[in-house]
Amino acid sequence: MTTPLRAVKATFIIGFILVGTLFTSSLLSSYSTTASAKIVTYPALISIEISNESLATLNTPISIESSIHIKLKIGYSFAGPANIINIPFLGRLWVYGSLIVFPQIIHLSIQDKPDWANIYLATPDVYIENPYITPTFAYADVIISPYMQAPAQPYSIGISASAPALGRIGGVNYSVALNFQPDFIPLIAVEIGNPVRQVGPREAVNFPVTITNLGNKEIIVTGVVQDPPADWAPLISPTETIIATGQKATVTFSVVAPYNFGWHNEQRTFTVIFTPQKIPPTAPPVTGTPHSVQVRVNSVGFSAPGFEPILLFVALTLVVILLKKRKKS
Repeated sequence: MTTPLRAVKATFIIGFILVGTLFTSSLLSSYSTTASAKIVTYPALISIEISNESLATLNTPISIESSIHIKLKIGYSFAGPANIINIPFLGRLWVYGSLIVFPQIIHLSIQDKPDWANIYLATPDVYIENPYITPTFAYADVIISPYMQAPAQPYSIGISASAPALGRIGGVNYSVALNFQPDFIPLIAVEIGNPVRQVGPREAVNFPVTITNLGNKEIIVTGVVQDPPADWAPLISPTETIIATGQKATVTFSVVAPYNFGWHNEQRTFTVIFTPQKIPPTAPPVTGTPHSVQVRVNSVGFSAPGFEPILLFVALTLVVILLKKRKKS
């Protein structure tokens, strides 16, 4: 009889302890979320680290219309007394407000997001299992994809993290800056209003050329004439011009027809090449695809190369003969 009686007593004691524990848990949980929590609160800490691989990626300009993944390491901890936390049952009840330690949720958000890029978090909410006084970590990805109109200049966004209060652990907010730069797009459009002109000997002609900067950064455009003939004195003015993003500039291509051009039907074609380059200049220079345009000069006439003095002599002779005939008459 002694053994069964002892078993009953032990069962009764265990049951009493469990009921008392549950009651205490309920009481402490309710108390910790009201006035008591205001008296004793443990501050929480959040950290956000960017992986070394992602830092290397961010140090390189991001190609337009492409995506990069930035890996974030989110740490969470709180400043609390380890000797109390480690007390079985009561430690958890005191700190977390419950015998069961629920995961801490950390909400992530992006600040100062530009409209020229698609930037988002693959995992906007991360969970910290068994939050403790030493850091526990979770991971998240930020995806950055710049659009065509993204400016080729440094930009900074903010990554914010917030965690609510958990038992006696206070709520916390934290943010970190993430810097990146879209890549340079050296893109131009070149227009000539009238690329064909008619000229005579020693006549000068000007071709206005309009250049539009379609890229995402201020550029300098250089113009050159392909295989320039010296006897035409080709000239581009100015040879270099700076154009802001989305703006236009006008340069002039000029030629002077040589003396032997224009006496009969002939034409001449010139190729002018314009190349956009990043400014300030770098070594080696960052340039875009050269853009070439062609202009043509025509002439319609009669010529007798080398016979001009003879023709003049014949004409003068005819004039003299006509004058003599008039005097006789």
